[in-house]
Amino acid sequence: MKSMENVGIEFLRAEALAGLTFSKIALQSRYQEKTDRNRAKARKAYDTLLRYMPRDNATLESWEEIRAKVAELHSLLQQLGEDI
Repeated sequence: MKSMENVGIEFLRAEALAGLTFSKIALQSRYQEKTDRNRAKARKAYDTLLRYMPRDNATLESWEEIRAKVAELHSLLQQLGEDI
């Protein structure tokens, strides 16, 4: 059985991947409706990540990976015009 920390890491990793995917789709779309829809989904993933990321400076390599993905997602959302 996985520890609660591992389950949390996997959840955040999946959320980060989903957010990055939605933001990249939004950036590549030629249709505003598709861009808006995927930008909103990416923003929701970003907000979820911020809500559930540990507040302390966890040092596990897994957390560093997730922090890097959150930073990338932040950058992509800014490119999409999100006020973050």
